[in-house]
Parts: sequence; C-alpha cells; structure tokens
Amino acid sequence: MPYLGLMMKTLLIALLLQAAPLQTPADRLDERLEALSSATAEEAVPLVDEITALWADSGSDTISLLMDRGEAAAMEGDLVLAARMFDHVTEIEPDFSEGWLRAAQIAAGREDWAYALEALNETLTVEPRRFDAYLLLGRTLERAERPESALEAYDEALAIYPQFELARRAAARIRAALAGRPL
Repeated sequence: MPYLGLMMKTLLIALLLQAAPLQTPADRLDERLEALSSATAEEAVPLVDEITALWADSGSDTISLLMDRGEAAAMEGDLVLAARMFDHVTEIEPDFSEGWLRAAQIAAGREDWAYALEALNETLTVEPRRFDAYLLLGRTLERAERPESALEAYDEALAIYPQFELARRAAARIRAALAGRPL
C-alpha cells in the first residue's frame, strides 16, 4: 500500500509540473523588467534587487569564482587584479553582461575611458535593458564633456526604470546646464 501512495504522489507532481511549467530565469527577468517600467518607487526596490540578482547569476561556478575574486580585489583597492579577473570573465563568457559591466566600472575607476566605453558598449549589446549600464555610460560621457550624449544615456536608463533616482537627478542636472548655455 505505501508503494501506491508514493506512486500517486509522483503522478500528482508530474501532472502539476506539466500544468505549470517552471519559469526560466530569462522569462523571470523579462517579467520583472516589464513590471519595473510601471512600478512606483516603493514597488521598484524589490524588483531592482531581483533584476540585478538575475543579471549577476552566471550559472557557472568558474565565472562566479572569477567575479567574486574581482569584487574582492576591487574592494581591497587592487584595480589591476580586479580588471584582470573581469577580463577573464569576458573572455570565457562574452555573453555575460555583468562581466562587461564590472569591467567597465573598473576601467572607469582607473580612468581608462576608452575601455570603459568599449565595455559598456559590450554590456548593452549583450543586454540592452541594463539601466545600470546606461547610468555608468552617462557618467562616463559627462567626464568626456559630452553632456548631450550623457543625457541620452540617462534618458535610456529612465525609459527602462522610470523611478531610477540617480538617473533622474543626473538628467535634470544636465538639462538645467544645457538650458543655461548660450546659443
């Protein structure tokens, strides 16, 4: 009789799995980004946390180890080692946008603006919905004294994540500066 109970449980689980297929991380990301586009500031907080966690999940132990080592090196101020770790990530897994974004952040920290822009381009090629990459792109373009281009980057971030306060303030600051410019 216990065998029959186990068989019924197994059959029930199989039926439930067929009726409600598991959501893939990519599907979950799409769903969360869609929700983010219309979320209030309060609703956006857990969505952003989940989205960034999904972006950070490489699905590879090797990539996770390299990312962890890169993050640790960056926290210790060793930007050379951090850059090397993130470069390994982008070489091994060029379709992992988080690796490119971290490489861009380190390059910006080292004031290697050309590589920062290259890595941001790769980030946004792999995942064009990276609002955090658009923010860094805007900041990098501001440093390059290209306010109009920076404003476009901030506006792209806001198109994805309308409640993104950092992008909103940066865009407002540039708009105010551009409005005060002589023609």
